[in-house]
Amino acid sequence: MKSDFEMIPAIVATASGAVGNELTFTFPDVLTAIRVCTENDIAVLGVEIFLVQSNKFQASGCSTYDLQMGSWGEVGVSDWSRYVKYNNRLAEEFIRQNPTGDEHVYVLTNSSWQEFCQLQQKGRKL
Repeated sequence: MKSDFEMIPAIVATASGAVGNELTFTFPDVLTAIRVCTENDIAVLGVEIFLVQSNKFQASGCSTYDLQMGSWGEVGVSDWSRYVKYNNRLAEEFIRQNPTGDEHVYVLTNSSWQEFCQLQQKGRKL
């Protein structure tokens, strides 16, 4: 099943490929993808960077801004747009501080409000 993120044509058009079933983006197109996420109320919860060599993907970095998000506590529907903007601003900042060449790709961990709620429900059942 495709995520809400993957259902946005502008996201798919910006992607450079995929790692498994996750879309990948090169710099600076990844910044466009994040802006589209913000416009569509999709939070970028984390960023991973991979070095691509001979069609193999080697992890070469990941964001840690999610540690700054602990101060939010529980996020409600009325907070979602602010939460998205804050997360995505931190994602953009991380990428601007970690620009890469064409031999690298970025993977964006993301969530829409609906997906976020589904994850919360699953967590409560466990």
